[in-house]
Amino acid sequence: MTEALNIVFCYNQENEIKKTIDFLIEKKHAIFIAKNSEELSKFISEHTIHLVIIELDFKDKDAITITNDIRNQKLDFQPYIIIYSNKNDDYIQITAFNSGADDFIVTPLKPLLFEAKIGIIKKRLKQNTPSDTQELNASEFHIDKERYVIITPKGKATLPRKEFEMIYLLFQSPNKIFTRQDFANLIWNSPEVANSRTIDIHIRNIRRILGNDIIKTAKGIGYIFNKDLLK
Repeated sequence: MTEALNIVFCYNQENEIKKTIDFLIEKKHAIFIAKNSEELSKFISEHTIHLVIIELDFKDKDAITITNDIRNQKLDFQPYIIIYSNKNDDYIQITAFNSGADDFIVTPLKPLLFEAKIGIIKKRLKQNTPSDTQELNASEFHIDKERYVIITPKGKATLPRKEFEMIYLLFQSPNKIFTRQDFANLIWNSPEVANSRTIDIHIRNIRRILGNDIIKTAKGIGYIFNKDLLK
């Protein structure tokens, strides 16, 4: 795994992001600047982009729309996406997470914060190897953690990052009931998400794509992977 990451910035005002860019260049990361969504798409198609940092109100497309577009692309590697803004609004942040964003940062941006974020991304890159493809059962039901794909007897299903991480978390502990608070803390790293309908919406989307039997509801508690599928 390379120590340097390929990072794309999408911003309107350079003065808000310059210190962060300079900091990352100093750390020897490869920095790309996308002037619009089309240029960003080109970078992602031509390079393995590890991190995309987008200003919420980006020029031709807002960051939430761009994030949704990226998550709907069939990429060999889905980048970690950070949206940033001076708007500290719960609804906007929830919408950003629902679109597939990994993080939402309220400005001002702090360069040292990105050092911690990059540590998380490097850990994910290290884990996302072909050996992470794990068999669920004998009927060819697999989780391909490298490509964020679920392989079922009916074919392949690609999930948005958050939903993939939810099903993977459930699969790893098929006997454990996960509460909304568990998902909020372990996947979103944001306890507030548990108080919204975000978790329920993602569970519904997973069931829509993978079938209603994949996740069972423990009434009044949370959700559990249907371990009968492992037989």
